[in-house]
Amino acid sequence: MDTGIFMLARSAIAGLVLAVTLLAGCNASEDAAKPVAGKPSGANAAVLIDSVNYMHERGVQYTLYDLAKTPPVPIGGSIVVMLASGGEKNCCLNLPNVWRPGIKVRLDWQESDRERTYPEKYSRDLEIPRYAMPADLYVVFSPPHEVELVVSQAEPGHPDWRGSIKKTPWEQCVLTYSRKPCFAALPKMFDAESAKGACTFMKENGTVDADTLCLSATLDCMRDFEDEPFCKGLLWGPYKR
Repeated sequence: MDTGIFMLARSAIAGLVLAVTLLAGCNASEDAAKPVAGKPSGANAAVLIDSVNYMHERGVQYTLYDLAKTPPVPIGGSIVVMLASGGEKNCCLNLPNVWRPGIKVRLDWQESDRERTYPEKYSRDLEIPRYAMPADLYVVFSPPHEVELVVSQAEPGHPDWRGSIKKTPWEQCVLTYSRKPCFAALPKMFDAESAKGACTFMKENGTVDADTLCLSATLDCMRDFEDEPFCKGLLWGPYKR
């Protein structure tokens, strides 16, 4: 599937993933009837699954499997955009109230940029890290092709975040690479393709308030791209029907 397409359709796909994981993941433990995330169920507590991406050049599509089942059962997954800081929860994984070693999951993922999905497929078997009490399970991606599981009640940037990288993906990116490449990785709302030559067209056709409309379009473009020559060249360039 082309990455540009699934990134644009991210919200719809994430909703589908959530629906699937609600059916498959929330019953990860057959002896725990209808677990509720964050609520203890006997010796276990059902926790949500979330994801964080410290990569600014690649997004991720992943699936998480419970290795306690034979065959392994999918319990979560999502499409994770570049520099995602968490917050898109999936249901659920049952964790014991008292941590014990040997609880393992399998993580399968592929990486992508705005143009394509890379053919390489990655898979890791990972152990749930030690925790003092059950909390949300975070799947954390970082360059190059590194993954980490984090059990944490807080998200990146919070003092209680338990990941090995303490800053948010945005903060870590700026610290490592500078602001410009990190800003370029953020989702863009301005439709640059449709805006090509828009001001040229309006002026040539005598559109009422063309100057005001072009100023507004330039400001909208600048919010996303922070590049005035690019925005003016885009809007005032040749108009193609």
